Amino acid sequence: MKSTLHCLLLALTVCHSQAQINVTNFFNGEISFAGQTNATILTTNISQTPFNFTLEGQLEKWTGVASSSAADRFMASQWSTSSLDANKYFELSLTVEPTGVPFAYFDSMEVDFALRRSSSGPRQFQWRSSLDGFATAITNFTLVNPSIMLSSGVLTLPDTLSTETFAGNRFALTGPSLLNATNVTLRLYGYQAESSLGQGGLDTPLAFSGEVVVPEPSTYALLTLAAAAGAWIQLRRRR
Repeated sequence: MKSTLHCLLLALTVCHSQAQINVTNFFNGEISFAGQTNATILTTNISQTPFNFTLEGQLEKWTGVASSSAADRFMASQWSTSSLDANKYFELSLTVEPTGVPFAYFDSMEVDFALRRSSSGPRQFQWRSSLDGFATAITNFTLVNPSIMLSSGVLTLPDTLSTETFAGNRFALTGPSLLNATNVTLRLYGYQAESSLGQGGLDTPLAFSGEVVVPEPSTYALLTLAAAAGAWIQLRRRR
């Protein structure tokens, strides 16, 4: 009996080692501004049940800025009129949660966004992430609005005479920098406002996409069975 169980455990271990344990699945979603006029927190929940994970997103105006009323947009005032103020930002948090498997994590991520400013709003913006403790600006942009000047992750908007939206911007986070993260927090800082009453923020769309890694269900079941067999053998030995 013991020999049979040892053979079973060995077979399960060999099968498991030869199987592809992890599967990469694509995700996409957005936080909609439609219908909101003065929201301070917006959320979304994207269920990917066939792929065994759920993606949660939350966008929040930090207390350093004052929420502004703007139909179908996410705007604020009281931005810094000089250099970047570490207490004035919008925060976007993305969390992946496994369903039916032991873990799931981000493998890549892209964020599409549109910036908006009033004639006296902030002229410079930059994104930072929790991956380095918000220490440096994100620089890996794959799309930038032609009217925006990009330098070392700093987005400088033109000095317009009226409120204007600058859409068509995208940055990417890739596998090595994500470090198997299950949660990524992004902060959008606005500064160099021409007046503290000037408005600035986000317009539609605020979309995100990328890949999440989850265990392949059948190989996870095989691993669980192998672990159970091993535990049974250890229990028998103690007896």
